[in-house]
Amino acid sequence: MVSEFRRKLGEILLDHKFITEDQLAQGIEKQKISKKRLGEILTEMGFVTQEKLAQALTAQLEKLSPEAPLVAIPPQIKTKKLGEILLDYSLISKDQLAKGIEEQKRTNRRLGEVLTEMGLVNEEKLARALSAQLGIPYVDLNTVAVEPEAIDLLPERLARKNLALPLTVDRKFVTVVLADPLDFEALHDISFATNREVRPAIAPIKEIRTAIRKFYHLSQPLEKILGEIKGGAIEVVAEQDAERESETMEEVAKKVDSPPIIRLVNSVILHASRNRASDIHFEPREKDFRVRERVDGLLVEAFEFPKLVQGAVTSRLKIMARMDIAEKQVPQDGRIKVKVEGRNLDLRVSSLPSHYGEKITIRLLDSAAIQLNLENMGASKRDLTRMRSMIEKPQGIVLITGPTGSGKTSTLYAMINHIKTEAINIVTLEDPIEYELRGVTQVGINEKTGMTFAYALRSVLRQDPDVIMVGEMRDSETANIAVEASLTGHLVLSTLHTNTAVAAITRLKNLGIPVYLIASSLNGVVAQRLVRRICDRCKEPYFPSAEELAKVRLRWKEPSILQFSRGRGCQSCNHTGYKGRTGVFEVLKIDPALREIIDKDGGEEAILKAALDTGMRHMSEDGIDKVNQGITSVEELLRVIYMREEEAESSCPNCGESVRREFPNCPYCGYVLADKCPGCGEARVPSWQFCPCCGKKFR
Repeated sequence: MVSEFRRKLGEILLDHKFITEDQLAQGIEKQKISKKRLGEILTEMGFVTQEKLAQALTAQLEKLSPEAPLVAIPPQIKTKKLGEILLDYSLISKDQLAKGIEEQKRTNRRLGEVLTEMGLVNEEKLARALSAQLGIPYVDLNTVAVEPEAIDLLPERLARKNLALPLTVDRKFVTVVLADPLDFEALHDISFATNREVRPAIAPIKEIRTAIRKFYHLSQPLEKILGEIKGGAIEVVAEQDAERESETMEEVAKKVDSPPIIRLVNSVILHASRNRASDIHFEPREKDFRVRERVDGLLVEAFEFPKLVQGAVTSRLKIMARMDIAEKQVPQDGRIKVKVEGRNLDLRVSSLPSHYGEKITIRLLDSAAIQLNLENMGASKRDLTRMRSMIEKPQGIVLITGPTGSGKTSTLYAMINHIKTEAINIVTLEDPIEYELRGVTQVGINEKTGMTFAYALRSVLRQDPDVIMVGEMRDSETANIAVEASLTGHLVLSTLHTNTAVAAITRLKNLGIPVYLIASSLNGVVAQRLVRRICDRCKEPYFPSAEELAKVRLRWKEPSILQFSRGRGCQSCNHTGYKGRTGVFEVLKIDPALREIIDKDGGEEAILKAALDTGMRHMSEDGIDKVNQGITSVEELLRVIYMREEEAESSCPNCGESVRREFPNCPYCGYVLADKCPGCGEARVPSWQFCPCCGKKFR
């Protein structure tokens, strides 16, 4: 390919009568022993001028064969010379330009390099002037993210020779920042070396030289970063499939799999695993690269890396997850299995193109750590009994509701584990399959291939199932099939995105399910949230203030009797005061009275009133109970639950149980709570035994 390039350049010079055949032959002979470019040799020998060589190279670029790579040069580059641009911007005078050209002829170096060394023009001003005049981007190499696969395409020798740093690459283009974008021969060399079309950018010469040293020897700056991270080794299980791995992937892996990059990524994963993080966020920003971890539901900043590691870390993660490293404009999903300090983790990797590069998010799934027992979910004895009665029925629908990240899937798995036996066939439809369940047939949903919830559910019904778990009722088709399945003798477990248990009934109506089918098929609804548990090691009691009690709508007579708990913060909980999470529940069990109200298309208020009368508690009541028991704090409860006025509670000063505001007496210990007579509504004094107005005896 290189010899063909030389022949074509020589032919063009001959066609334009810039040189003779003898001069071309002499140039080729000298080029064989000097290893310099032909154009450079011909100018050194005085056979052709820089101006005529530039004309020949421009003609060559315009007449390349269709199969040869091209150079994406803006039209301005072909019509303007560097000296003319500098004169246009008044950066140098004609006399200074003449001196620069004279020095350039003497040293045979780039004009821009000569002018800056002579102190006639500032490097940055020169680069920005060229950027504006030629319409090519100016790049700040201190903040840019450089892709290691781009670095791997262009040998360091060519990068130093041409003062060029490759930034990004895909199947067709390579973006290269140059000190002199008017150097057509350099652009041509890069195009042939990378076998891609070149998109030029510009930066100051010194910055390019520094960046070449930095990015072609990335291990040196990384060693300093790694010295600050205490990490151990992790084992990537089946990282690469040798049969599927392409040549391009192998070439990139040689660069990206350098020990510092592996250690950096492994250290981040290890750190997240030790902190019990559920997610890792790799977030590109303008001048740096941030890593955050989601611990107990909240994001915490873990690391802040310099921008230079962004491309290498992103590529390393995409290679581990078997994602397309050349595709950077489309979101992708992948999966990594790793073994971290004896724990088998399944990492779900997702990439998302953003303004400053690809954002990578990893979900860490540990099947050994999941709480698969209903007893471990944090439900009270009363709610646990109601849940069991709903799922132990042979048919019907049980729904789990709540926002994303509220633990719905864990509750579904716990329910399946509770009813699982060798005598029944359980099939789950999940998007994606988060944890492996023994003895259960798990089906992954893939809408890209047409494997939707509705399509899979129809197929599952032909598999003789007893219990079906549908990951989510996303549309009316899935909801209708699920209802029909429940009416034909199957127990169906699924999730909905609603705030309360009663709202799930309204959601089913909106999905087009007739009210009579809802009434006859629905066993119950569990609404839930996850709250952080107060750390047991640094837990301490305290007396809440009136303002704090008012926040949770608590009514009280002697607040000094109430005692809550909070965490001081210690090393065990990373000084947050919390460690682990537990559920807060609202369990709506459908009984005959509720079925009748639903069948008559009763509103949410009517259903809620009937449910409360039959023993259902607001989610806030369950939360306040956990606050009273010292499991969580008021601040944490308010973070996940909105306290409505109608959910206002009273905490019994005598026994500490939460009581609805309309109760005159505590139903648990009989303590008098109301300041008014329940018979006539007149004011009363707690020490009175009888009402002086109506004679009613107080309890």
